[in-house]
Amino acid sequence: MEDHLILFGRVLPISSPPIADGAVVVRAGKIEYVGSAARAPRYSNAEEIEVTGAILPGLIDAHVHLVASGGSNFRAEVDGFTRDELVTKAKSNAWRSLQSGITTLRDLGAPQGVAVSIARSGFDFDPEGSDVVAAGRAITAPGGHIAYLGVEAKGTAELADAAAHELRAGADGIKLVATGGVLTPTGVAVEAAPYDEDELAAAAEVALSEGKWVAAHGIGLEGTKSAIKAGATSIEHGIFLDRESVDLMATHGTILVSTRIAIVRMLEHRDHVPPDYLHRVASIGDRYVESLKLAAKAGIPIAGASDAGTPFNPHGGVAGEAELLVRDVGLTNASALESVTSIAARALRRDDLGHISEGAPANLIATAEDPLDDITAIAHVVNVVKNGRLIRSTRDRKYADADE
Repeated sequence: MEDHLILFGRVLPISSPPIADGAVVVRAGKIEYVGSAARAPRYSNAEEIEVTGAILPGLIDAHVHLVASGGSNFRAEVDGFTRDELVTKAKSNAWRSLQSGITTLRDLGAPQGVAVSIARSGFDFDPEGSDVVAAGRAITAPGGHIAYLGVEAKGTAELADAAAHELRAGADGIKLVATGGVLTPTGVAVEAAPYDEDELAAAAEVALSEGKWVAAHGIGLEGTKSAIKAGATSIEHGIFLDRESVDLMATHGTILVSTRIAIVRMLEHRDHVPPDYLHRVASIGDRYVESLKLAAKAGIPIAGASDAGTPFNPHGGVAGEAELLVRDVGLTNASALESVTSIAARALRRDDLGHISEGAPANLIATAEDPLDDITAIAHVVNVVKNGRLIRSTRDRKYADADE
C-alpha cells in the first residue's frame, strides 16, 4: 500500500456538494483529506493522479450471486460443483466486479458457505476482488424459489432457527425469500407468498436483534407486503408494487433494491434464454418500471443493484442499473449516483461507505467524464482505489481484458 496517494480533479463526495478543483488524500487505507486542491497537504512520497472526469466513492452493488457468472441456465452454474470450484468462481467474479469500480458488493444467496467464507477471510491472492458482505444461504420455503441456493424452513420456529444458524456461521445479515421468482420456473408461481407475516417476522427479529440487515426477495405483492410489515430492511426487486406497499415502505423506512438490469439482460438475449425463464420475464413487461416510478415519486430510497450471475448478466454491471434508473425511471444523475453509493451502503448498514469523507475507508473510483453530466461515465472507470490501495490505473494494462 502506498504511504500516500493523492487524486486531483472534480470531487463528488456524495455526502456534500461537488468540489470543482479538489483533491482526495489517502493514507494508510483511509481518506486523510478531502477538499480544495490548493489546500491539500503534499507529500514527497505520494503517488499523484490527475483525474479528467470525476473522483467519487467506489460503487456498491447491493445484490449479486457470486457463485454464478451469467450463463444461460442459472441453476446449472451452481449444481454439481464442489465447494472449492464455487469459491474459485466466486473470487473471480469479485475480481471482475472490482475492475468495474465496485469496491463493495453484497451476496444474497450462495450454497456451502461460499460467500460468507470470502466475506470473512478476504482474498489470499493478487489481484483481489471487491469487499464482500454476505447473507449466506437464502431462507426459503420447502420446494420454494432458489432452494438450491438456500435452506428450507417452514413455521416460526424453523425460520428463527434458520436465521440464527446463518448468523452464527458468519453472515452479515439474512435473506428471506418472501415470494416466488423468475429463476424457479416450475412449481412456484411468481406471485406465490409461501410465508405469512409471523413466519417472516420470526426470522427478521433474530437478525434485527443483532443489528443485522434483513433483505427480503419480493416480487409478488402479498409476500412483499408481509415482508415489509415483518421488518425487512430492504425489498429486493419490488416488481409488482402498488400504492399500499409503497406507503408501507415509507412507514417502515424500507429500502427498495432495484435489479431491473437482470430483466433487461434476459430480454436482450431472449433467443438464448430457457423458455420457462423467458415466459416469466416477458410477463413482467413494463410493470417493473411503473413500480420503480411509484416508489421514486413517494421518496422511497432506491439502491441500484445488478443481481449479477443471473442469465446473461455478468458481474460488474451495476453501472447499467444506474443508467436504467435515469433513462426509464426518471432519476437525476445525482440521485442515480446515490443509488449505487450512499443508499446501497445504507442497505448494507455500512454508514462508513458510499461517500468521500475524512476518516472513511479509501474506496474510490475515477472516471474520464463527469457522471453528473452523463451517468454512463461510471461504466468506464479509469482508476480504482480499494482500502487505500491503487488497484487499477490507466497506466496498468494488466486489467485491460476486464473491459471487454
